[in-house]
Amino acid sequence: MKTTGAGDLDQRIRIEAKTRVEDEGGGSAEAWTPVATVWAKVWPVSGRERAEARQVQAATLMRFKLRYRDGLDAGMRIVWQGKAHNIRFIADAGRREAFLTIDAEAGVAL
Repeated sequence: MKTTGAGDLDQRIRIEAKTRVEDEGGGSAEAWTPVATVWAKVWPVSGRERAEARQVQAATLMRFKLRYRDGLDAGMRIVWQGKAHNIRFIADAGRREAFLTIDAEAGVAL
């Protein structure tokens, strides 16, 4: 199997974290705040459909490979091609690895 090189990272993705934002009424709401925009290799892992509340919802699990970076966790999401993907798993082999592999799912709630 061919290893991933920097030239394989041909898709732009945005990594976002959930933050609390104060509103005008003195309260707060949750919002997604950009953490980084990076190059990644992206490919599908699996897809499924489920019926919920008389609607069919499609869920797609995607795999994202990007240059290693600290500070990512499963509470974040990845936006790719305008669609939000909730991070489900980060295969973190440590700082010695050049790349990080993340599985994230679109079409489902966090």
